[in-house]
Amino acid sequence: MNKIIGLLLFTFTLISCKTSEVEIFVENGLLIENAQIISPDDQTISPDSFIVVDGDSILYVGKDEPNLKGSFTTIDAAGKYIIPGLIDSHVHVTGTDALSDDEELDNPEIVKNFNEQLPKSYLYFGYTTLIDLGTAKPERLTDFQKAVIGPDLYYAGGGAVIGNGYGLSNWNDDIPNFIYQENEDYPIPEKYLKENHTPKAVAQRIASSGAIVLKTYYEPGFDPTQPRFPTPSKTLMANLKMEAHKNNLVLAVHGNSLEAHDFLGNAQVDVIAHGLWNWGNHRLDSTGVIPEAIKDVLDTEIKNKVGYMPTLQVINGLRELTDSNYLNDPELEHVLPNELIAYYKANSNTMYTNVFGNAPKNIISNNFNRISNQGKVSMKYMNDHGDHLLFGTDTPSSPTFGNPPGYNGYLEMLEMENAGIPLSKILAMATIENAKAFNLEKLYGTVEEGKKANLLILNKNPLQDIMAYNDIEQVIINGQSLNRKNLSAKNVDE
Repeated sequence: MNKIIGLLLFTFTLISCKTSEVEIFVENGLLIENAQIISPDDQTISPDSFIVVDGDSILYVGKDEPNLKGSFTTIDAAGKYIIPGLIDSHVHVTGTDALSDDEELDNPEIVKNFNEQLPKSYLYFGYTTLIDLGTAKPERLTDFQKAVIGPDLYYAGGGAVIGNGYGLSNWNDDIPNFIYQENEDYPIPEKYLKENHTPKAVAQRIASSGAIVLKTYYEPGFDPTQPRFPTPSKTLMANLKMEAHKNNLVLAVHGNSLEAHDFLGNAQVDVIAHGLWNWGNHRLDSTGVIPEAIKDVLDTEIKNKVGYMPTLQVINGLRELTDSNYLNDPELEHVLPNELIAYYKANSNTMYTNVFGNAPKNIISNNFNRISNQGKVSMKYMNDHGDHLLFGTDTPSSPTFGNPPGYNGYLEMLEMENAGIPLSKILAMATIENAKAFNLEKLYGTVEEGKKANLLILNKNPLQDIMAYNDIEQVIINGQSLNRKNLSAKNVDE
């Protein structure tokens, strides 16, 4: 009996040793030790742990020190915090911020330097995954992806605009994925075939391009003195959703007005790509109380589990055109080449006039502050009553220098915290919630075995201090560890 017990104990000891000693072979590896890993799912922080990366994948995460063989480098993360790389699910990477096509042609060196810095600027603020939500120049997506160092890029490709509507106000525009509605009171030009512009045809074309999103628009217009743009009917939106899902595409829809959110919430689209800041005839008064009509629309979105992207920086970025001191922000030097900042400063008044005409700056600023506050109140209501907030900035949203790449995401986070969104929610939105909403959770959103090795090593705890996102020690992109300082535009200029 004693021999049997002894044999069992010996066997158990052998099994225990094999279980605790993890042997891993790596060819191009990275070992992070003493890692405090934050889970965006439940906000837990692991005790000192080990992360093993090989190539662009995470092979191991655990408290037991692995027996690592092969070629690897080691990072001691003692006293620091590890989170998954951030996801900005609403960007446009296919132009030079605030420059028109003619200005780009007139300033090729500025454009060249901006495009070379652009991927690094997103990484500088921790954005390792981007989703481009629509471009009129899909070929530029390929140019962005050619960067030696840059975020993972997903896209919607050419937007599925409504024929003769917002984004296609002229039939001469070259927008191949426009959707024709039979009930519109104008004929489709003869050069187009209707069968090429149905929801089915457009969804198939977008999916075949490699996109993960079908992006369309509900935008009646911004100027009430002008005729309305055509908007999708209920039937058309239902067909778009059906065809998008058949092709494994997420249906994301532009909309920021009360009318748009009312329509899209009832249509149960997957994601509304802007917050509700345009309240129509309603106004946020000094009491800060949200009107019942706004609540009703938001409640519908909550009930129907519609993804809600606040995009607060859209409004703030436009407001910055009124601020003569904005371009002196030293953070801009990390994400924009010096010559582009100088160009903005020299042309800031012209840029303002191009957008706002001769309107007094103080009036424009006050109006945008009110609209921004309406957006924050709507976002806070969604947070307090639902759990479908997503992180996206719409960088850059319009012809303004107020949406700088990468930094715009950090500014969005600051606004969210100021509006009362918990730090734990901000982390989840920019990681796992975005990953789930766009069907990318198998690759991104948490620090787990089998996922992409896109990680941030932070000097501060982001669950306690929002400034942690501007205190990044290392950015790990596809398994490659980068010192944040080397990603700064200042590093290039110097």
